[in-house]
Amino acid sequence: MSQYRKYILAAVFLLLLVGYGGDWLVRRVVRGPLAERRAVAARLQQRISAKQAQWNSILADAKRLELWQQQSLPSDPQLARSLYQGWLVQLARHVGLSDAMFDSSAAQQRKDLYHVFGFTLNGSGTLEQLTRLLYEFYRAGHLHQIRSLELSPQRGGRIGIFMQIEALAIAGLKENNRLSTTTANKLAYGDFDRYRLIVERNIFGQGTATADPGLRLTAVTFSDGLPQAWFSIDNLGQTVRISQGETLEVGHLLIKLAEVYELDVVLEVDGQRWLLSVGESLAQATALPPGF
Repeated sequence: MSQYRKYILAAVFLLLLVGYGGDWLVRRVVRGPLAERRAVAARLQQRISAKQAQWNSILADAKRLELWQQQSLPSDPQLARSLYQGWLVQLARHVGLSDAMFDSSAAQQRKDLYHVFGFTLNGSGTLEQLTRLLYEFYRAGHLHQIRSLELSPQRGGRIGIFMQIEALAIAGLKENNRLSTTTANKLAYGDFDRYRLIVERNIFGQGTATADPGLRLTAVTFSDGLPQAWFSIDNLGQTVRISQGETLEVGHLLIKLAEVYELDVVLEVDGQRWLLSVGESLAQATALPPGF
């Protein structure tokens, strides 16, 4: 019996040894190398992704450089300065600015790579002429930008315009002796008529909702507990009354009476909310922040 137990213990020990050794062998010969290969593959995939991102960045930079070369002013600084200022003069004439004056500074060279030119435009025009000026400027395929724009009200609804412009010329471009004639794709809309809403605004009015259509809030009343607002329309010589939630069409504007208080109302015009008090015209409305 004792000898039999020894055989059993030996068998159990042998099984444990085989199991442990087999597990060690699997981990050593199979799982270890497999995990290492997976780690190597993961590192290689990360490197491939990084290289692909670098390559995509290089391609994007190459496309931008090609576009900049097409939009660049002539590489000759004197020629570039003369041609671009001439283009500004023609642009001011085209949109109808009056008393237009121009100035430019000498080219500044940057690391033998490009030249920077500074230009100024000083003139007077209507809001429509200013809008047309900006529209044509951003449509032009030149390597330029407006650094600052100062506007001041003048008599007769005209606007004083002072614009500082920066333009670039890439050095070393061959056969580059004229301004670009391409059209830039910088604007949200390609049709100027989409920007005529700007022309109808009073940009110097405090909190101006739009160009004044002659609409004025004259009274707030309550009928059977329901609030109503009374408006006079000077352009039509009329007085209208609308309830909260109703809309009023004045010219091209669709005005919704969103909320009514004792002496104030909240109007919605083109998705913007405006606060208007009794006695005020629409041009005197105060813009409300989003979510108010």
